[in-house]
Amino acid sequence: MIAAPRSPHRAWIEIDHDALASNLATLRAMAPAGCQMIAVVKANAYGHGALEVSRTLVRQGVERLAVATVGEGQALRDAGISVPISVLWGIGEPEARPALEADLEPIVTDLRSIELVERTAAELRRRASVQFKVDTGLGRQGSDLADAVGLALRVARSQHLRLAGTMTHLAAPGDDDAYTDVQVVRLAQVLDAIRSAGADPGLVHVSATGGILAGVAPFADAVRPGLGLYGLVPTWAADRDTGLKPVLSLKARALRIFRLAAGSPIGYGLRYRTEGPTWIATLGIGYGDGWPRLHLNNGWVLVGGMRRPMVGAISMDGLTVDLGERHDVTYDDEFVLIGEQMNARITADEVAAERRTINYEVTTALRDRLPRVHLPEVMADEG
Repeated sequence: MIAAPRSPHRAWIEIDHDALASNLATLRAMAPAGCQMIAVVKANAYGHGALEVSRTLVRQGVERLAVATVGEGQALRDAGISVPISVLWGIGEPEARPALEADLEPIVTDLRSIELVERTAAELRRRASVQFKVDTGLGRQGSDLADAVGLALRVARSQHLRLAGTMTHLAAPGDDDAYTDVQVVRLAQVLDAIRSAGADPGLVHVSATGGILAGVAPFADAVRPGLGLYGLVPTWAADRDTGLKPVLSLKARALRIFRLAAGSPIGYGLRYRTEGPTWIATLGIGYGDGWPRLHLNNGWVLVGGMRRPMVGAISMDGLTVDLGERHDVTYDDEFVLIGEQMNARITADEVAAERRTINYEVTTALRDRLPRVHLPEVMADEG
């Protein structure tokens, strides 16, 4: 990780843009030769800061970006990001005009969504690029297989639409190879039929991070990495040496360091009592920042390269750490909730296990109240 200057904040997130660039290069090397990279920066780039992350990724050669909502795409356009941006989730009628005015690529999945974008494009006197999504077995969004070819041809032959790409999304890459193979074959059959009818399906993309790691769909023209860009991997790949580096660290400084006698209660509900005389540090981070109450007497921090337990209830704005009977912690010391310190590390995977969830829910849950410190700073300042 890059060495950071002292933060003026009581709690903050650090984003390592060198690690981000390294992860992009690693994923590009894993993908089929010649594949374009569609970098997924939805949900504030999985909690990492969408604008700054997007600028770095574009600078590093990413061909396209993807978001989940029209608003996310508009924010990138307003900041001067000019590469193609796909909206991965369907849009409603009020969003169609703003999406096309921002030159975003909505997905279409059925006749209703095709006609909505087509009608809006005609009103704006332009030809709109769209991504056609096929449901090959995830069962969430996408065209029914029986309708897929006809709908794709409907888009391809429209005067007001351009079929920029055809995509699907995998349900269990790396977890269930047989089911993944079925999904890939289903998409390949749709693509063959589209081409046989004389239409170009556009950019074909199948794999997100899991699919890239599993080596799925070598015929694709592009891949859509999300969590891998941020140094995170699916649970099934947790023990693999992928070469990906964590991008995010979460840190705080003590607001109070104080001594308590044995048997002293701490926090709401008196859910913890000290087992002996000990020192406690109060940190200014809580569930209002995205650090949930699930960490009641459950979790660790690093300080001075040593693990110290969180104790008591998590408040909206704070939590408490047991430093032990003897310590040399000062108000200048950093407490690390996610990240490295000296030779010790707490990963997003470890925190996810404490919450019984997945690593990228941990980072995505971190709220905007926590300042993002982008390192090196110049990367966040460039336009």
